[in-house]
Amino acid sequence: MRIIITILLLLPVSMQAQISRSATELAKEITSEYISTKIFKDKLYQPLSFGAVKAWPDARSPISWTITHSFIITDVQRSGYNNVPDVQKTYSFMFYLDSKMKVLKASSYTSSQ
Repeated sequence: MRIIITILLLLPVSMQAQISRSATELAKEITSEYISTKIFKDKLYQPLSFGAVKAWPDARSPISWTITHSFIITDVQRSGYNNVPDVQKTYSFMFYLDSKMKVLKASSYTSSQ
């Protein structure tokens, strides 16, 4: 009987933890794909860090979630026979996601060389 009660108490907690982890992982995958296919096409992308997925405070807005992400973009420089060093830039973006975790917009808040 104790085992059944313990399972019934732990089941909601474990389900909530799984949902949170899944939402975070999904947001990471979607933002990485968005960067490499829409913002910086044909450039080398290297993720550095992801922030936490946060709920958007305004319920009337189409935005439901935000996530911050820092990454490096490498611009490969090719100029005939001359070897020009590749240029790496670090970017930090804030991504605004809807309730289905699709990117609505992205904004850069810092970039450095």
